[in-house]
Amino acid sequence: MQIKKLFILISLISSTLYSSVGMVKTLTGKAEVKRAKKIVLLKEGSLLENGDILFTKTESSIGITFDDGTRVSLGSKAIFVINKFIVKPDEKKYNVDLELKKGKAVFSSGKIGKLAPKSVKFRIPTGVIGIRGTKFAVEAK
Repeated sequence: MQIKKLFILISLISSTLYSSVGMVKTLTGKAEVKRAKKIVLLKEGSLLENGDILFTKTESSIGITFDDGTRVSLGSKAIFVINKFIVKPDEKKYNVDLELKKGKAVFSSGKIGKLAPKSVKFRIPTGVIGIRGTKFAVEAK
């Protein structure tokens, strides 16, 4: 019984210190995340943070769901950076800055698309996509 209480306490402390912005919803093949100079294999359910750099391997794909319901799907050999994902309607704070360095992606906005679409930047090597609608597909070579 004491171990269970200790586990609950550790979970509560870590959830307040750890600020995830989304999670890996689906994964086919292999994908990695670079975070704080470490590279870790991703799996379904892996939590994602601001500053994460995601890499999909050959013949792999990943589906990401952010906290506001925004979804991003990445195809094979993609490199994707979560520069910032801040959507806090209670505090009226909105700042979404995502970057596709290489590969294919499909974007579908969540609450941010209705609350503050002008606060979304989706960067690609040759420019920035501003959202005014809710969905788009893009390829960066």
